[in-house]
Amino acid sequence: MRTRDVYSLLLIAACLLLAAGCSRPVQKDGSAALPVVTTGAPVTPAAPAGKISPADLTVLVKNAVAHARANGREKAVAAFNNPEGGFVKDGVYIFAEDYTGTALAEPFEHGIVGTNIGNMTDRYGITLVRNLQETAGYGIGFVSYDYPNPNNNNVIEPKLSVVADADGTYYIGAGGYAGSGMVYPSTVIGPATRKYTISDLTSFVKNGVAYARANGREKALPAFNDPEGQFIDGELSMIAADYNGTVLANGISPQTANEHINLINYHDPDGVRTIREMRDLVRNGGGFSYTVAAVTKDGKTYYAPRIDYAEPVDDTYWIFSGIIMPEYEQLRDGNLTGIVVRNHTRTELYDLVNRAVTYAHTNGKEKTLAEINNPEGSFVNGDLFVWAEDFSGTILADPYWKEGIGKNYFNETDPNGAKITQVSINAVRSGTGFTHVMFPDTSANSSMAVPKLVYMKPVDDTWWIGGGIYGIQVP
Repeated sequence: MRTRDVYSLLLIAACLLLAAGCSRPVQKDGSAALPVVTTGAPVTPAAPAGKISPADLTVLVKNAVAHARANGREKAVAAFNNPEGGFVKDGVYIFAEDYTGTALAEPFEHGIVGTNIGNMTDRYGITLVRNLQETAGYGIGFVSYDYPNPNNNNVIEPKLSVVADADGTYYIGAGGYAGSGMVYPSTVIGPATRKYTISDLTSFVKNGVAYARANGREKALPAFNDPEGQFIDGELSMIAADYNGTVLANGISPQTANEHINLINYHDPDGVRTIREMRDLVRNGGGFSYTVAAVTKDGKTYYAPRIDYAEPVDDTYWIFSGIIMPEYEQLRDGNLTGIVVRNHTRTELYDLVNRAVTYAHTNGKEKTLAEINNPEGSFVNGDLFVWAEDFSGTILADPYWKEGIGKNYFNETDPNGAKITQVSINAVRSGTGFTHVMFPDTSANSSMAVPKLVYMKPVDDTWWIGGGIYGIQVP
């Protein structure tokens, strides 16, 4: 699978990464046809000149679907497999796979055509082909993952693909790399017209829920989707999604709702599947979730911590919005005074946790917990270390937080009200294993909660090992 995932996605989200699964079921006869779009408003804002955008990818995929439905699967697959054909342009190409995982069209990797690649994973263990299948099954959507870029010495880079169902038996997609100009949609925010508080955020969403329940879905969704309407307040904008992860309304980028874009398998720059994370929270009544917002100053992009709040409207859809965390507003000006900056990378975090899990499988639980508990042990590298926890929320081992060992934190909330243990467990069970939390740096004996990217992996079905990197990512 070569360049198959794109990344110019863009702007789904004044609030977060946008969410949500397609509301229309796939028709086996192809009757849920996707309209061919060659002109008009893009799904997302255009990428810089010479760069591929999610809108470009969406047009390419929709036209390929129309071609396939008009000409039949056999002729379409032959056309898609031609590296000199009309479905290849500037390094972007159409690929196709059936729902069993068999590769049908790969114009630059003919060797895998006809083979089953259903179990393929990326650098971080993401089951990318299964995610592509799931998303296409909802109609059309975006899927993100990390993959070696053959045009950049096989360096692993973020990618995003647009995929769409063809006829119920196979799907069609196109993708690109972040290095090709793609922008994480979840990081885009509206303009700050005033100072926002978390109370502003929750009130905004609760008012939206009350409006939707009082006026009904048919009136509420157009109101939420109106960029000039009452549910746009500078940085605050309303986004609605169904429980599959399909966008139903988005005041910042209405076209994503009009296109029924599914985002259940889209993740933010840190690998956190925010829509899936919020969807899982909403199923239990709603709550807070963290992601990042991109702010650019003097040509440098900083990823500011963002807090989102979601609530269910009814059993068919839910809404959310988000703001940059108030205490990190200074990042808009590139001001890092007093800000904790990351000392480690996502890859270092992932590798450390996986090494600890491998150690547990080899040496058993008792020996592993003892090693994790040792501040001088093999799983401690300054403020990068691992801890162990069971699926009930009880801490089993931690090199620095000794007072927490043996206690249950399942219902624990952080200072903002986020249910960090429940969100973490959900990420282990149904997400990528990555999530954002606000938590003190216990290695420094600090009591101040700071942004922390956490990665967790199960050892077995009773307990898991996690680690985290503190601070924000800077250029």
